[in-house]
Amino acid sequence: MKKNKETEPTTGVLTNRMDTKTNEFDQFQAILLTKSKERSEKQKRHTEIMSLKFKMEDYLESEGQDISLADLKALQIQQNKFADYIGLKPSNLSKLINGERPINYEMALIFGEIFNIDPMLWIEIQAKNELKKLKTSGRSKYQKYSLSDLIAG
Repeated sequence: MKKNKETEPTTGVLTNRMDTKTNEFDQFQAILLTKSKERSEKQKRHTEIMSLKFKMEDYLESEGQDISLADLKALQIQQNKFADYIGLKPSNLSKLINGERPINYEMALIFGEIFNIDPMLWIEIQAKNELKKLKTSGRSKYQKYSLSDLIAG
């Protein structure tokens, strides 16, 4: 999407670097902390879910960074209650959270409904994790394949 240069601000508090060693910054930080404490539990959960969604999207676009369902712990949902709610044994949910078990399509749909995050995002993350694992564990196994060998053979 093309940015509209006419309507984008070029100067101001949010466009310039802020000196963190000033009274102005301390006052700004105090206002943010006060507003943060006034938020309801529902608003805080929404922020955590949005944070998770942004981490997931960023993970798909970047290299060398990991993401796991452990980020869901910030929502303060009891693992046993969560497992029971989605029809899993707590041990199986624990394996999902720790990345020892893959997220299948059904779990992606369930998580999508619960957290209002597109199920495809869950599947894409799982696919990236699987490919990453295969590349590191079986690198030499896959290096033997090439188009030139296929054509020559």
